[in-house]
Amino acid sequence: MVACNSAPKVPVSTAALQKAYWGVPASGPAADVTSQVTCPNGYPCDVFANAANYGQSKLNYDNRLTVIWTCQPQRFVLSEVVNSGLKVRMDCVGGLPLVPRTISILDATWGSPNGQTVDVTQQVRDICGDSSWRCQVPAMAYIFGMPDRVALTKTLRIRFTCNGQTTPGQQATENSIADLRCERAKDLN
Repeated sequence: MVACNSAPKVPVSTAALQKAYWGVPASGPAADVTSQVTCPNGYPCDVFANAANYGQSKLNYDNRLTVIWTCQPQRFVLSEVVNSGLKVRMDCVGGLPLVPRTISILDATWGSPNGQTVDVTQQVRDICGDSSWRCQVPAMAYIFGMPDRVALTKTLRIRFTCNGQTTPGQQATENSIADLRCERAKDLN
């Protein structure tokens, strides 16, 4: 009787900061502010895109805050990109996928549509890890570099598999996020 009336248990999810970046596209490795992000009261946690938090005395509205975090046991890698003055809410929502499928990165490129591109496969693998079921990859120049000096909008292109089965892939323009997922329509019915 109790089993029939009980809702399925959603596992308690634990968030953990993976990486945080603050700056403009040309900031490069100096954009890594992971060590400056703290969640003193635990998760969920708000991270503010504010120049003073990252040791900058001058306000620059071109700065972006990118935060990447993991959610366990869901095996999600989540991320968000916000403009100066806003905040990222690091939190984990949702339960386990109905049919868990592991993402494996085949290859990834970063660059201008008609210009120079660079191979960023290893950087994307580092973000997604070996066993994620969902992975949000920020398309940010301070993560992947500036393959050309021309002010063209860059694109991140990722080919990946779900449990070994090739997917159509995913792409994202600069300052957005490529959301790699393996759910299928029949999983969500």
